[in-house]
Parts: sequence; C-alpha cells; structure tokens
Amino acid sequence: MAGGAVWRGSGDDDMVPGAVPVVEAVQRVFRGGLLNGVSSFAPGLVPWSRETASDLRARFVERPDTSSDTFLVKLRRQLEGSPDETIVLAAELLYVNLVPLRREQIGIHRKRSILAEVLSWARHGVEVPDDLDAALTGFILGGQAFLNYRWAQFQFLVLLVERLASLSPDERQAVLDDPWVFRDECLKVRDGMGNNTARSQIHVLQALLFPDTFLPIASGQSKQQILSGYRERLPEATGDEDRDLLTLRDLLRRESGRPVNFFAEPWVSQWRPTAQAEEGQRGWLVRGSNVDGRNFVPDWLARGYCSVSWKEVPQIPAGVGKSVVQEAVSRGMPDSSAIARGQAVAQLHSFLTLMRPGDVVVTVAQDDVHVGTVDGPAVYDPQEGLDRARRRPVRWATAQRPLRRERLSGQARSKLQGQTTVYDISAVAAELATAAGMEGEVKEDLREVDATGTVEPAPVTGELADELLMPLDWLRQTAHQLEHTRQMIFYGPPGTGKTYLAQRLAAHMAGEDRVRLVQFHPSYTYEDFFEGLRPVRGESGAVTFEVVPGPFKLLVDRARQDPANPYVLVIDEINRANVAKVFGELYFLLEYRNKPITTQYSPEQDFDLPENVFVIGTMNTADRSITLIDAALRRRFVFRRLSPDQPPVAGLLRRWLAGEGLSDLPARLLDELNARLADPDRAIGPSYLMNRCVADPGGLELVWSTQILPLLEDQFHGTATDVEQEYGLEALRAAVFPDGPEQAPW
Repeated sequence: MAGGAVWRGSGDDDMVPGAVPVVEAVQRVFRGGLLNGVSSFAPGLVPWSRETASDLRARFVERPDTSSDTFLVKLRRQLEGSPDETIVLAAELLYVNLVPLRREQIGIHRKRSILAEVLSWARHGVEVPDDLDAALTGFILGGQAFLNYRWAQFQFLVLLVERLASLSPDERQAVLDDPWVFRDECLKVRDGMGNNTARSQIHVLQALLFPDTFLPIASGQSKQQILSGYRERLPEATGDEDRDLLTLRDLLRRESGRPVNFFAEPWVSQWRPTAQAEEGQRGWLVRGSNVDGRNFVPDWLARGYCSVSWKEVPQIPAGVGKSVVQEAVSRGMPDSSAIARGQAVAQLHSFLTLMRPGDVVVTVAQDDVHVGTVDGPAVYDPQEGLDRARRRPVRWATAQRPLRRERLSGQARSKLQGQTTVYDISAVAAELATAAGMEGEVKEDLREVDATGTVEPAPVTGELADELLMPLDWLRQTAHQLEHTRQMIFYGPPGTGKTYLAQRLAAHMAGEDRVRLVQFHPSYTYEDFFEGLRPVRGESGAVTFEVVPGPFKLLVDRARQDPANPYVLVIDEINRANVAKVFGELYFLLEYRNKPITTQYSPEQDFDLPENVFVIGTMNTADRSITLIDAALRRRFVFRRLSPDQPPVAGLLRRWLAGEGLSDLPARLLDELNARLADPDRAIGPSYLMNRCVADPGGLELVWSTQILPLLEDQFHGTATDVEQEYGLEALRAAVFPDGPEQAPW
C-alpha cells in the first residue's frame, strides 16, 4: 500500500491481534490531523497547524520544567494560559503516544485518566470520542524505556508535527505517502534533539502509519537481535535494519504461506535464545578512592582499568560460580564474621562473574564522577600489590572531563552513596553514561530499568470522585500530597471508609495489579513484613533455613524492575502492630529513599527504596489515639483525617442514600448518635449504613443492634453508660422526631 488512507487491506493478516483499531485510530488522529488540520477530539478546532505546534514547542521544549514533579504536573504549568488549540494538540499527541501500548504496560483506565486530565485544562469541554477510546486497549509492548522517556517522546512528536506542518500541502502529502521519506524526516528531528531517547517512539509511530513497511517493534535492540538470529537467511543484508526486517518478513511469509509474527512461534525461538544468551547490560559502582588509605582512581584513569582488593582471599578464576567464591573467601577469611564473609562473597562474585564486557562502570573521587565501559574479562595480576591485583580493563570516557556530583539527578547522587566496594547501580547508569557522552553505548537493558525519571500516577478524575461520593478537590489534594511524600496514613473512627478509600485510591493511581494489601496485628513482625528466616525442605528431604522475602520486599523487587509505574503497599490497621519493630532499619528509607542501607538478613547487599513505591496506611482512632504513635512514624508519614463531621466524610451517607433513592432517615439518626457521643474518636462512620437493607425497618434495626451498638458497648466498657438506653434506635428516633414517631418514614 502507499502509506495513504486509513489502513486496510494487503497486510491485514500480518497484523498482531488488536492492532487494526489502534492503527486506524493513529492514522485518523495523526495523519488526518496533518493533512486537514482538524482535531479528531474536537472537530470544531484546527490545532494541527504550524502556529499551534510552534506555540506548544515554545511552552514545552524551550521552557523545560526541571522540577521533580510528575510529567502531567509540569505540563499543566507549561500549558497554563494556552489557547484550546494548543491544549487539544497536546492531548492528541499524548493519545498517539499512549494508544499503542498494551494494557499490562499501562492500563486503559490510566490512559483515560491522563487524557481526561489534559483535556480538562481546555476552556471548552472536550472528550475522547468513543470510537477512539475503544482503541486504547493497545497491542505493543513498548518496553520500560517507552514509559521512562515520555517527555522525550512528547518532545519528538511536537517537533515532528511542527516540521511537517511547515511544509506545503503537497510536500506534506508526499512525506505521508512514502514510508522511507517519513522515516528520514523522523531521523532529522531526532538528530536535531541531540539525543536518541525518543527512538522507541519513532519505531512505533512508523509501524502505525506504515504497517506494511515497518514491523511493530518498539525496541531497536530487539530488531538487532532478530536480524542476528536470522543472519544466515540474509546473506545480502543491507545494514538498514528496517529494510532488512522487511525483506526477512517477506521471505519467511513466502516460505511458510502464512503471516509472520517474530514474537510468536515458530519464529521467536529462532532469535530469542540468542537474545537470552546475552546477559543484559548493567551498571556498577566500583570504589577505589580509599583502599586502605590509598587512592587508586588516578591510576585507573591513566591506565584504563578498575580493581578490587580483599588481599586475604587467594586468586579466584574469572567467571566462576558463587560457591567457588564462597570457598575461597572461607579459606582466606576464617576469622572474619559471617556478615563480613558474606559481603566479600557477594562483591567478589559481582566483580569476577556478574560484571561483563560492555557494562557501564562508575567510580567516585570526592565530587568527581567517572564513567566508562568494561572492556574485557577479569584478570589477576599481583605484580603491583595484592590490593589491586583483581582487575577489569575499562575504557574511561571521563578521564579528562569528569562529571560533577552536584549536577546529577537526586536519584543518581543517592545511588553513589552506597557503602560497599562493588554495587549494582543499573537504575541510574543510563543517566550517567548519557551525561558522559556514551549514549550510543547504552543498550535497551539499562533504559528499561532507568529510575531517574518521574513516576506518573494516574491523575484523580471526576469519575473517581463520583464513585467515592467525595469532593474532587479533596481527592486531588490527597493524591498530590501522596505523590510528593510517598507515605500517607488515613486515620479516623470506625466506619469512615479508610481501608476502602486507601484501596480505591491506590488502584486508581497505580492499577489493581500494582497494589498489595497487608494487615498489621499485634504479633506481626519484621520477618513477616520484609524478610526473615523460614524453614525450607530441600531436595534431600532435610529442612534448612533460608531467607524468604515478605510482602514489602516482593513489592519493592517488582517496582525496581518497572520504575516508570507506581506501586502501592496498603497497610491496614498500621497502629495495631509495634510499627518500630516491624519496620526496623527500613524507617530510615522512608525518609531517605535512595540512600542504600544494609538489612538484617541480607547484609551483603545494599538495599534502597525506589521512588515509585508508595505506602498508604490506615489507623483506627478508636483502637489507639494518634498521639500515641511513634514520633518517628509521624515524621515519615502525612496524615489525612476521615471524620463523620468533616469533609470528605460529612454528608457522605446522605449522598449515598440520595443516589440510591432512599430516605435520609439513617443519616439523621447517625448525626444524632454522633452528636450525643461528642467525641470525634468515638464517632461512628457512615459505612455501616451504606447498605440497601437500611431502607427496611427490620434491616436498620439489625445493623444497629449487631454492628453499631456492640462497637459502642466495647468503647464504654467499664463505665456506667447504658448504651441501649442512650444510643439505641428508640432513643434516637425520639430525639429526631420529638413530635412523635408518626413523623418517621416508617
């Protein structure tokens, strides 16, 4: 096909399931917008013009917001005061960026929330049309880098639209009709940006606009691996990855007589084993500025290597397993503590085996940061002393111009504070390598785990506020506070919806599959929460004790592999456990996120808390007053009170009853009850009565006698209060209807 009208036809059978509506949607929004200028979201607007694209460039590209706020918060500031055309163009470009991604990478709900948030800034109401909304299911796994570099992808789209909108209509039509000319235009924009962080967006956009020519593969590394796995089938490869992939696809389609999907059998096994056999690129911090009082870094830079010591440990061959390292350490350090030996084993194994040629290596000398790449296997050369006998050849990129620590991101600066000699810093290695001018050597593996970008929880929407029957402004303030502090506690009396709100807010901001709930109780321990020794039966049947991760450690490990998405731990009844004992040394990380610490059961590995981990706790003030909570906990969490007499809970029951078409009698009775209690910590929340059974006199009586009165009897235990006489339904009805019960609805 000529890359023209909305995609249909010859390549239909080759499309991945779910691709057709996405391709058609992007063709309509992006291609249609450039050809006729009209918005697909608001047909009365004409935002796809050079003037509007230039305005968006001036606001977003030329005035970058370097704060640590999320992409959307910064974008809102940058677009403040813009005409609707600029806002709608921004929303439609974000749609083009988001729509192809599969739901397991970014959920449909989150996509909708992002688009709705941007469109809400327009002066006139604009929504995503239903048919375009239906395409948000996506079909491409864009890789973590696709989420990590949204700012760069958005910048690329803005610059590309401005470039194409500046052409004459005939020239623009010619570019949009020819896939290779279009690719050339994309590459010119990329080169003008001065970096390659938008390459995933280029790959995806090409595949959506020209699906018969470009394969739907977001990763350049995957393209290289496919061609490497099939290199014997392409004896006359051109070196142009896209053209070679097209030739390969057509060749395999002719041979097999069916559509070709390189990510499904029988084709994937021909190249993925090759890809899996290659260890992913990693980043390492190796310390050398104070080795028994000596600074080896100048010699490292001058002669191109790095080294580690452990003079007591005999020579260990490169590339050996951990058990071999463990045996050598035990022989060389028999009198050292188990912790010291464990740390030596972990770091020597990292240096000798896990570190591989092509990995990024970093070292620090005071405020100077040096970056390079490992250039070969580990060697043992004791001629210049045992304290630098274990070496790795390194190509240092910053020997003449080191990076300055203070100019790095906060995450990178924190990672460089790790105390161990050899430490995995893959989460910030892409930033350091790029700053050192090594961007061409950074592989997708490091971009996938780059944690230096801002985390983007889904913004709070009017739909969520309507569902929770809570004020939108209060919910937005709460979400904004959580985004900044990362830790929050909802506290209040029973029945105010603390746990439900925590779970729904977490699911909305992060997605259901990125939320984990734990319940604290008096016997809950650090070992239950984070990690501890547990009996494990081995293959021989013998029982041994192994360190087993708890729910918090498991959530953190998942979050570390998915740094662009938020993960939320909900701790129900956080004040029922001994919080200081349960958190232990993790208290430090709640305040100093990225500063590595050693943990009780894994002292050989530095541990930090990623920025994309959020914690929401709930606390029942009827169990324990907030004033009794550990001062260290209070300092590390922000607190939001949920009280029946204050927003957002005040009036909640009335709103629910009205929505259900029921009498407000239960709300009036509850107000009278709480007025009599006259104690905000003993007040009863509305959730007990948010059940349709309260519309029936018998149902209301049952809820009151089995849930509310027993709770009050527990609170007044040991006092002379007659709970039934003071707070029973009969007494409350008499107060609500002083002229007689016949005034009641029933």
